[in-house]
Amino acid sequence: MIAFVVALIAMAKDFNLASFAVYGVSGLLMMVSWVPAGILTLLCLVIPGSKNENRFGPAAHEGQTLANLWGSFRAFSESHQRNTEVFWIASPYFVLRLAISFLLELIGLSLVWTIRAVAAVAYGVYWVIRKIGAALGQALSRLGRDHAAGEAVDTANGLYPRLIRWALASPTAMLALIIGCFGLTWWVGKQLETELLPEVHQSEFTFEASLPVGTPLEETVKLLSGVEQKILGSMKDEGSKIDALLVMYGFDTTNMKRSDEGEHSGKFKVLLKPTDNPKRTEQEVIARLRDLFAGVPDVTTRVTRPVLFSSKKPVVIQIEGDDLPELKQYSDEATALLSKKPELADVEPSLRSGAPEVQITYDRQQIIRHGLNLNTVAEQVRDMVKGSEATRFNRRDRRVPVVVRLAEKDREQVADVGKLTINPGGDTPIPLNSIANLTVGEGPSEIRRIDGKRVALVQANIGAGSLGTAVGAAKRTLDDGLDLPIYMDFYITGQNREWERSRTSLYLALGLSLFLVYVIMASQFESLVQPFIIMFTIPMAFVGTVLGLKWLGLNLSVVVFLGMIMLAGIVVNNAIVLVDYANRLRGRGLALREAIIRAGCVRLRPILMTTATTVLGLLPMALGLGDGAEIRTPMAVAVICGLLTSTVLTLLVIPTIYYLFGLAGERFFQPREE
Repeated sequence: MIAFVVALIAMAKDFNLASFAVYGVSGLLMMVSWVPAGILTLLCLVIPGSKNENRFGPAAHEGQTLANLWGSFRAFSESHQRNTEVFWIASPYFVLRLAISFLLELIGLSLVWTIRAVAAVAYGVYWVIRKIGAALGQALSRLGRDHAAGEAVDTANGLYPRLIRWALASPTAMLALIIGCFGLTWWVGKQLETELLPEVHQSEFTFEASLPVGTPLEETVKLLSGVEQKILGSMKDEGSKIDALLVMYGFDTTNMKRSDEGEHSGKFKVLLKPTDNPKRTEQEVIARLRDLFAGVPDVTTRVTRPVLFSSKKPVVIQIEGDDLPELKQYSDEATALLSKKPELADVEPSLRSGAPEVQITYDRQQIIRHGLNLNTVAEQVRDMVKGSEATRFNRRDRRVPVVVRLAEKDREQVADVGKLTINPGGDTPIPLNSIANLTVGEGPSEIRRIDGKRVALVQANIGAGSLGTAVGAAKRTLDDGLDLPIYMDFYITGQNREWERSRTSLYLALGLSLFLVYVIMASQFESLVQPFIIMFTIPMAFVGTVLGLKWLGLNLSVVVFLGMIMLAGIVVNNAIVLVDYANRLRGRGLALREAIIRAGCVRLRPILMTTATTVLGLLPMALGLGDGAEIRTPMAVAVICGLLTSTVLTLLVIPTIYYLFGLAGERFFQPREE
């Protein structure tokens, strides 16, 4: 054993022939040394006696699970009793066979018990489904009085036969019901809130705080670190909902700097603990942080969240103008007006107070009188204050630029800059303040142009309500309170513009899907009228979609539109089955009214079962389980509610419309007898 371990270590460090030989010989010796012990153990299991009678033999216990293992034991024992030389030669084979048989037996047993468990679960599920299916079948049989298979349907009794007879007898009432449903859908649809995409709460957000531009980094850290310590202290409480906090003061030099970032800003990234209601938890933590930052003087805050498929703020007001100070004035007024609206939150302008700077205004007359050149003077001042690259210092694998400029004591104050000599080497030194006026001013925070026009932006998040509510409130507020000159104007962009563009594209996609569905059905039915009848199921599906969204408090978004496009191809299936079977019955000679009633009764169960399977399949998605449920739930709700109402109305409305078109066809297109 010791030789085996030493050889194994030697091979791990440095493989060579000697270590391999020692490893092989020592392994063989170790294996042989364990063989006698294994033989003694096996012999103890065997009770001397007849060759065909023993305690563990498979002949005594037919079907024993360890039969293969016993065969290996017995073969090994017989080889030992017969010939010692054969034993030493065959011992490695039988040891290997023993191990393989034991492993195969374990694997076989595990597979057998796994299959048994799966079979038991499958049988349990089958039993439950069988019971539920039997109950549903009995309910559907009572509803349609389907006492026999095929077409032997009792069309005189049952709830649905009575309803369809009433619908055919009162087509005016059914048409009034259809018009009423469409009117209700239009009225409720106008009240639905809109949004680009449902807001996904990922239990994390970033709280950005900004001090006045020009605040040194040390002062920013001093003011905001107090809030950081309060947050860290609250995280130690047992009921704290914050899991982690990441803080960054200043801006990240590895990424592109935004115009509102600098030494005066700080970011607090908050990670929340998992909860049952992440939306409410996020709102509570944000409200708590707003209260903490309210105690910091001259601080502005905003909240950013991870947004899917869009990098823009929900509400962006774009003010166009030519004069930069005038743009800043009106953007500040718009910010003050919108900040008072509860539908908007974190309202902030893009034109902020700029960084302090020294502005030099040259007197061209003085420059000409002294015989100087304006460009030369400006370059000299820049080189003395900002510096210029004189050379590069080679250091290992990189070259370090060497910048030469005045010492800090010679350019620390504005008066020091005014004393700079702008004609070095001249007979009479000329200071800068003799040819220029130096003032301390404020530079613009940004100069933004869109389509060649200078603009200022006012951005905001959604407060109470949805994107549509926030946009409506912003438009009404600015129309009433912001008095812009005639040469200036404002537009609402951001996610609202993306929503308008997406809605236009989705309307086009929905219309195209309806056209393709109609074309396919027209080619199958070889008619233009019957596909038109079937297409009535689609607006009836939208009735359920709109009512379901309103009832559950969901907003109209791109995801809902995708669900409505799916509905256009799903809901027509029930009407196709109904109309096709009615055509077949009429082809066999049945009267129009009797064919419609019998087709509805016969196809009732397939229609209901098809709807039930689709609804049950989408139910887990509609329940909003798991992460990202905010994206999946509106689509599932739109499809489920639309399919349910479409199924109910299809069973009554489609037979009525088919009946009316059939009567019209028999009256106007029936050939006259001569």
